[in-house]
Amino acid sequence: MKAQPIRDVDWTAARDIRRDLESETKDLLVAAARRVFSEKGYDAATIGEIAAAAEVSRPTFYVYCATKSEMFRVVASRLRDELLEAHHHPREVADDPVLLSRASVEAFIDLFVENIELMDEVAKQSLSDPAIAELNEDIVGKPYRRTYRHIMRLQEAGVANPLVEEHYVARLMRTVNLAAAAEIRTRPALRGFYIDQATLAYLAMIGYTGDTSMLSIDPDAVRADDERDDATAAEARAASAAPAPAE
Repeated sequence: MKAQPIRDVDWTAARDIRRDLESETKDLLVAAARRVFSEKGYDAATIGEIAAAAEVSRPTFYVYCATKSEMFRVVASRLRDELLEAHHHPREVADDPVLLSRASVEAFIDLFVENIELMDEVAKQSLSDPAIAELNEDIVGKPYRRTYRHIMRLQEAGVANPLVEEHYVARLMRTVNLAAAAEIRTRPALRGFYIDQATLAYLAMIGYTGDTSMLSIDPDAVRADDERDDATAAEARAASAAPAPAE
């Protein structure tokens, strides 16, 4: 076989390097857009702010996306993929109803903690952009359908006797997880507690009959956190009330 000219080898290597660099640049832009959309909202965000946040030029932005709306679709698509990935767990977890329930709740809550504002923007833009509406349907609908199927599997296995209608439980868990995420944002030290509480709420609603003792229901965790907050607030008040040192 005829040897490949060295200039072709060099060109191929250079092309691969350029492709990698371009992928990194796009990832930087998408991550920056995600932050800007979350902080400012879609309407107030500008292409210039996204480019600045990514530390690239405005013309570089246009290499990857023609418009702000196109970039928002990319951001929403990645959020959708992350939410759907949250339901994929190792077999040793998937085979245990309590471990699987907690792992799914934990994955969703962690995503919600980071993306509450962005999800609100996706929902808002879905009202006027058909492409975003389709992504939002996946973001909301697919986790709901997976939760419903999980409830039905446990019911068929004879370890669940839902106390609330199955479809309603599946829809309600999004609200439960969002509420837990909001609590964790203000009380990050209680992350594990609120994940356990949301999991227990789910298992209680579906009438799970197995052992749930691994999940925390200790109210002392909240009480201790309240006491820490009170102590911190008292220290701040004392510091502000202290007389200024004489000059």
